[in-house]
Amino acid sequence: MNYQDQHNNEMGTTMNRSFPEQLTDHVTVFGNDHFRHYLVGEYQEVLIECGVTSSVRDFAEQLSDSARQGPEKLLAMHAHFDHVCGIPELKRHFPDAKVLASPAAARVLDNPKVVAGFFDQDRKLPGRFETGLSEAPAGRSPQPNRIPVDRTVSGGDRIALKGGGDLELIAAPGHSPCGLAAWFERDRVLFISDALGFPISEDTIFPVFFHTYRPYMETIEKLAKYPAEVLAFPHKRIWQGKDVKAVFSRALSAAQNIREEIVSGVAKGRKLSDLKQMLFDRFYREHLRTYTPENIRLCVDLLVRRSIEDRCTDNAHPS
Repeated sequence: MNYQDQHNNEMGTTMNRSFPEQLTDHVTVFGNDHFRHYLVGEYQEVLIECGVTSSVRDFAEQLSDSARQGPEKLLAMHAHFDHVCGIPELKRHFPDAKVLASPAAARVLDNPKVVAGFFDQDRKLPGRFETGLSEAPAGRSPQPNRIPVDRTVSGGDRIALKGGGDLELIAAPGHSPCGLAAWFERDRVLFISDALGFPISEDTIFPVFFHTYRPYMETIEKLAKYPAEVLAFPHKRIWQGKDVKAVFSRALSAAQNIREEIVSGVAKGRKLSDLKQMLFDRFYREHLRTYTPENIRLCVDLLVRRSIEDRCTDNAHPS
């Protein structure tokens, strides 16, 4: 059985939400369980999470069926392929929509080499997520060299919404240096992007401190202070009500435990290749199989590298 067949067998029964879904009075969820798009505001004018090419096709069809207007603003939460490769397709459907991203994300999206790598991953999404962008099918957006950003935004900025209320943007480093989260106080919804990790299953979170460990932990602690009643993840789960606080605790523990396991293994002389294989075997399952094995091996490599860097910081500044 090849990778794509195995993926289709494992993932075929997981699409258990109905899209679009009215999450709160002023937030609607589109896309699919693996890549979500959130329309926010009384007039639904801001789209949070730009997803991948195939999820935008789902979004456009769902939006048309629901007879809603298209978004006026597209908020890219951070510059990783599964959060920005949908932008060209979104612009094809909604050419007047403005792309918003952090200054650091804008610089990444202006790099042709990085953008080419992003769309290589976008093309490799298996099964129903396969995009085929390299051939630029009729009526589809060709692969761009850059993804232009119309307006840069930063933590502390607010996006005013037409029907009242606003989105408070929050700097969320750790997973990536360009990360943002967003707080919609009117409906008590916190859009966290990947700041808390990737929910593989109901009870397992894959830590994703790919840039730096300490800021990742600090970001989770900062976000936990918001009185959220809904945690809007871009992938798989949406947590609500009494489950919200537990998710923050779970995300902190997951990151701390992995970091300590890696540091301890290195201290005991364990081979890095063995540590990486152990982590890959543990986490590459269920919803993480949306991504290619090569992608997740790179992610595991970053977790090991950042854990070792953090240990070196401890050694350089003993208490």
